[in-house]
Amino acid sequence: MGRCRSSPPVFPPDGRPSAGTLALAGTANAQTPPAGSWQAIDSLREQLEARGVRVVQDDCRRLPNVLGLYHSGSDRIVICRAHGDPAAVWDTLAHEATHRMQACRGGSLTRPDLQPAMARTLARTHPEELASLRAYPPEQRLAELEARYTAKLEPCQVLHLLQRYCG
Repeated sequence: MGRCRSSPPVFPPDGRPSAGTLALAGTANAQTPPAGSWQAIDSLREQLEARGVRVVQDDCRRLPNVLGLYHSGSDRIVICRAHGDPAAVWDTLAHEATHRMQACRGGSLTRPDLQPAMARTLARTHPEELASLRAYPPEQRLAELEARYTAKLEPCQVLHLLQRYCG
């Protein structure tokens, strides 16, 4: 994978984003595959599998309206076959990978004072993602906010975060 052009990384070395790193604007250079490509999907899947995560596809008929899930007990990510294109697959895989990162860290990836900025960024760039948080119980909304936010990052940023939080 190539390096992201944006610097510093989305989350600084202490594992918590600063106000200046919250924008979704980080663009990747020509060596980094775009988020909606099968190459980016394969890179993230390979990195997850190298850390012991089993990534599988399923028809998910028992789970209507679910696009994917992370099951921490079995360390498994399920990607449902409901996706229409690779961009949607990337979004779901990066989202579920964030839940794996949260499990590695033992909780939230971000400081509470920065969470409103993440929500404002999603409201501006992907309002449907922010609105979907209302479907979750309040105690799950932070984890979902982080997952939705991270899924919109460049592949190199997601891979960097996976390395930081899960080794």
